[in-house]
Amino acid sequence: MTIISFMTTKGGGGKTTSALLTATILAEQGARVCVFDADPNQPIVEWAETANKPEKLTVIGDVTEENIQELIETHEQTAQFVIIDLEGSANLTAAYAMAVSDAILVPLQGSKLDAKEAIKTISFIKRQEKNQRRILPTRVFWARMPPAYITKAARELAAQFEGAGIQFMNTRLIEREAFKGIVNFGQTLSTLTNADVPGLDKARENAMTFVAELIDLLKRDPT
Repeated sequence: MTIISFMTTKGGGGKTTSALLTATILAEQGARVCVFDADPNQPIVEWAETANKPEKLTVIGDVTEENIQELIETHEQTAQFVIIDLEGSANLTAAYAMAVSDAILVPLQGSKLDAKEAIKTISFIKRQEKNQRRILPTRVFWARMPPAYITKAARELAAQFEGAGIQFMNTRLIEREAFKGIVNFGQTLSTLTNADVPGLDKARENAMTFVAELIDLLKRDPT
């Protein structure tokens, strides 16, 4: 079983959307996927209640520090992937999820405010690394980015993070109506239609490239 955690302390940073994109694409490719919704607002649970979701996708809500370990043990025999949408704060639930994750993904947007929040998340991860005396498999990725270019502010932020030894994924998740559409229409990228949202083909290509890169990273850097 592979465990992938998404975490950021900033709301609206693309964490839940990225987790949902990853989970639905993997499930539609035939993998058995379980999503743990550890966000108090339960956005993925709410989506799953009425969504046209893949048969191989299961969503578990009310994930807390009291039950996350038991839930992982329960699903490790049946799920090929567990995707954890973590609460936007440094707590015991996040600490445990990080300890067992094969990948920890931190979304970042190209603003100083987002950088400050991302640094909080990275600082928490670094503290967990000291506690566990090992390097945690963390990647930062650009989320909700403009399609045509990377801003000067984003380039400067990237240089700061890379200078600190924090690795980025190559694939940026672009700001697209189709990504919002999976929540707004209760669908996945494969079940949305061009009548629902514009630019669907480009959104699908972008998301598939992101997931393919993630899988390649997991194969090359197994924990």
